[in-house]
Amino acid sequence: MKCDVIKMNEEGTSLLYTYILDPEISFGVKRKWPAMIVVPGGGYLITATKEGEAVASQFLARGFSCFVLRYSTYLKSREELLKQNPGFDENAHYPAQQLQLMEVIHLIKEHAEEWNIDTDAVYACGFSAGGHVIASVAAHWNDSVFTEQLSFKPEKDELKLNGCVLGYPMVVGNLRPYMEKTKDMPGNILSQIDMIETCLYRHTDPTEEEYEKLTIKNYVTEDTSPMFIWHTTEDIVVSCEGTLELVKTLHKNNVPCEYHLFGHGPHGLACANRYYAKNKQEIDEEIALWLPLAENWLKRMMENENEKRRSDNL
Repeated sequence: MKCDVIKMNEEGTSLLYTYILDPEISFGVKRKWPAMIVVPGGGYLITATKEGEAVASQFLARGFSCFVLRYSTYLKSREELLKQNPGFDENAHYPAQQLQLMEVIHLIKEHAEEWNIDTDAVYACGFSAGGHVIASVAAHWNDSVFTEQLSFKPEKDELKLNGCVLGYPMVVGNLRPYMEKTKDMPGNILSQIDMIETCLYRHTDPTEEEYEKLTIKNYVTEDTSPMFIWHTTEDIVVSCEGTLELVKTLHKNNVPCEYHLFGHGPHGLACANRYYAKNKQEIDEEIALWLPLAENWLKRMMENENEKRRSDNL
């Protein structure tokens, strides 16, 4: 396995951790691997530890070369959350994170031969705000508003992900009403909403039009990347109503989609298994099934892509 850390910007606030599988799977037998880009959540303020390498390890075991994107965040460090006057990174306003993910997709395809990557099988898995980063790219991969800000000129559909795996994703622009509704429940992060909105909108009084610009369903077309989404009804940070609306819109536009709504479980469970849980409350064997369910979905996506390639070559 080739492990490395790549700076994705000059400041070093965006880092890509690579876990690239060896091409030789048996003596004299080589293969190309699908790629999985893992994008942690953290409200655009930080990137959650357990939604990074912990998730990559699960996909490595399932035959994916993995890349963990620790994108630029509005807080300069996790410790800033505890300070009365936290330090902010003014270069980390939306859509810096989306642009960094696009740069990663380009980098992977640019080094596909060296890294033994199947360029027709480049996927991304993200959680919460990381899910919003991925879903934004899934919907805006060919949007000139985004692509004209990149360091390169994209070729054809090179930035289109072959599929997205999203866990309890933020998919609406207006998070405030739901957080206010659940403000008295343990785990609520209403105290962070002003910082989150400042990162996303550069101020704390967004208009409805501004909120709608960051709501993913408004940009879904038949060209949007396929999505596997899971959520829980007990999530008090991000409402499952948003993912329900997104799934309906994907279906209306004939975008391949699979959705799993678990009837219990808090926000931020990530893998939900015993290997990366800090306490028993983070272990949920039922919710941990999202991983094999996602694996089956990804397998179907790859089989469909292989079948398409065979048909195109006839």
